[in-house]
Amino acid sequence: MSDSAPEERIRAPWELQEGWQHLARCRGSDASLFFSPTYLEKRDVRADREAKARAICAECAVKRDCLDFALSTREPHGIWGGFNEIERRAILARRVG
Repeated sequence: MSDSAPEERIRAPWELQEGWQHLARCRGSDASLFFSPTYLEKRDVRADREAKARAICAECAVKRDCLDFALSTREPHGIWGGFNEIERRAILARRVG
C-alpha cells in the first residue's frame, strides 16, 4: 500500500446530485454559447462566444457546483462554471500533479 493519496474516482453523472441545475443562471440560455459548434470556429468568434457564456456564469449562484460537476465527471466539452475544457483540464492536472 502506498502513502500517496488514492486516485480521484471519476463519477458518472447519474451518481451526482443535480438539484443545483434548477438554480443555474444559464438555464434556458442558448446552449450554443456554452458549447463549440461542430465545425471549426475562428479564434475571435470562439473568444466572443465564450465571453458571453462566462458573463452568464459570473452572475450564477451555483457556478461552483457547476464546475465541481464538470470536474467530477471529466466533462470534455463546453463552458462549465465559467471554465472551458482546456482550463478544466489544467485544474485537474494541478490536482494530480
